[in-house]
Amino acid sequence: MSEAHFKVIFRGPAFEDGEIDLRDLAPAMLSLGDFFKAASDALNNERVTTSVRVKATDHACFEIDLSVAQTIKDAVASLLTMAADHREKITAAQELLELILKGGAVTAGVGAGLLKLLQLLKGKKPDAIERNGTQVHITVGDITFVTDEKVVTLAENVSVREGVKKFASALRSSGIKSIATKPNGEPETVYTKDDLPAFDIPVGGEEELLDETRRMNLQIISLSFKDDNKWRVTDGAEPFSAAIEDTDFLKQVANSEISFAKGDYLVCDVRERQVSTPQGLKKDRTIVHVVAHRPAARQMKLL
Repeated sequence: MSEAHFKVIFRGPAFEDGEIDLRDLAPAMLSLGDFFKAASDALNNERVTTSVRVKATDHACFEIDLSVAQTIKDAVASLLTMAADHREKITAAQELLELILKGGAVTAGVGAGLLKLLQLLKGKKPDAIERNGTQVHITVGDITFVTDEKVVTLAENVSVREGVKKFASALRSSGIKSIATKPNGEPETVYTKDDLPAFDIPVGGEEELLDETRRMNLQIISLSFKDDNKWRVTDGAEPFSAAIEDTDFLKQVANSEISFAKGDYLVCDVRERQVSTPQGLKKDRTIVHVVAHRPAARQMKLL
């Protein structure tokens, strides 16, 4: 069996008393196993079984020791496969861990892993890609990032990217300010709320034209409690649908801590993303954070 160890550290005000609502962390923790398995399958053609196991927790923040374990599904078949000169060897647990989590000083051109690459790209396409053997040189602005070709394979795998996005989704909770990953013997690499757009999954054939977040006053037209959480709102000029990513606000609504009446409006931080697609221009709006709920005026002001 192949095994490697690493830590995931969540930090923020939610952990000040050493506890947190399980619902805030469960999707992120479950997705760790999903995207490590997806990464292993992508590189090993499903020849091994990969699992992520929790070992222990620490105090103050929320620090978890985990291990990635691999077992060969069919030992005889795998030995025959590895014996053939034209076959690639299995990517073992330690290498898999480095390909995903390894940090690095990208300004110095040091190779690093998948999460660091996505953090650098910030959801955008690189300016240039140059392959040199098993190394890939990726240029963004005046920074050239050197990584392994297998990292690029993972970055282009939809199942892996979906797992990474779910893992990073814990940062959407107001009580979690950062997530750090730390392979054994390596310094930790920290990811914050500013990195959330970097972990989104780009749609094929799209070119990003605009990506900005701004404060808006939105009047509610209709609410939705489906999985996509898209509400119909208007800024006074035009109605539009927007997904709500503020999990704390959605919990308050679900628990009836907030009620709405005709004419109420929300003060929100709204992310607007405009892309060019083969079918034309497309704009998506997402309510990242609900700053305040303002009731409609019930009477006139005399002065």
